[in-house]
Amino acid sequence: MIDINEIGATAFVIASIRALEPDQTHQLFSDPYAEWFSNERALAAARQLEAAFPPSTTMVRFRTRYFNRFVERGIEAGARQVVLLGGGFDMRAHILANSDVSFFEVDQRAVLEFKRTVLAQHGIEQPPSVYGNYLEVDVPHGLARVGFDPELPTVIVWEGNTMYLPPELIMPFLNRLAGAMPTFRIAFDYFSVDLQNREFENQEDMKRLEGVERAMGASFPTGFPDLAVFEKHAPFRVAESGSFAQLGEEFGLGEMVAAYPEDWRETLKLYRYCVLERR
Repeated sequence: MIDINEIGATAFVIASIRALEPDQTHQLFSDPYAEWFSNERALAAARQLEAAFPPSTTMVRFRTRYFNRFVERGIEAGARQVVLLGGGFDMRAHILANSDVSFFEVDQRAVLEFKRTVLAQHGIEQPPSVYGNYLEVDVPHGLARVGFDPELPTVIVWEGNTMYLPPELIMPFLNRLAGAMPTFRIAFDYFSVDLQNREFENQEDMKRLEGVERAMGASFPTGFPDLAVFEKHAPFRVAESGSFAQLGEEFGLGEMVAAYPEDWRETLKLYRYCVLERR
C-alpha cells in the first residue's frame, strides 16, 4: 500500500488548481485528468494560496499554458523525446501524446507509484519512468535503462521545482545532465530574487511570498536574481526568459493582469520562466 503521506502535498495542490480550469471564463488549457489527483485538503490549500496572494493561482494557470507551449514548440522543432522532471501529477505525456515522440518521467518513487496506481484504475499506462530523487540518482543512466536515447533532440520540462531545491545542488545536477546529453533544452520557472538570503527590495514582496509558502506547506530556499549563473557555471546559454505576467496579453488575459493593483504587478515580476539550451 502506498503511503499518501510520503507524497509531496504540492503535487495535489497544483492538480487541484488545474482541475478547476473548466470553471474559468477564459480557459487556458485542458487537463481532464487533473481531477483524479485532487482532494478536499488540496482544494483547501489552493483556496488558501489564492487568499495569500490572489494572482498566484492565475500564475499557475499561465505557467501550465506556457510549458504546454514549450513542449509543443519543441516537438515542432524536431524534439523526439520529452522528459518531465519532478512533474508530480503532470499528464502531458497523455495530453500532448505524439506517435513520433517518446515521453519519460522522473520523480520520487512515492509520487510515481501513486500516479501509476491511479492511472491503472482508469486503464492508462504510466510512461517509462525513473523512480527517485533526481538530485540523488543517476538520471541519465536511469533514463537510458527505460529507453531514452541521449543522442536524440530532447526537451525537458522542469516545472515547479527550482524554488524548493537546495541551491548548492542545482548546478551540479544540471552539469550531470549536460555531461550525458549533448543536445537538449530545459525550461523551468523560478523566482528572480535572492531567496537564499531573503534579500527583497520590498518587504511586501517578502510577506506575500511567505504567505504562498504557508499555503503550499513548503519553503522556498532558492531564487536566481541573475540567470548568467547558468552560463558561467554550466554549459548552457539562456535561450528564452520572461515573467509569466507578461504572457497575460498573449494568453488573452492582459486586461485582468493590468487590473491588478500596482504592488501586485510588481510582485509578479519576480516569478519568471527560463529556457536553457545546451551549448
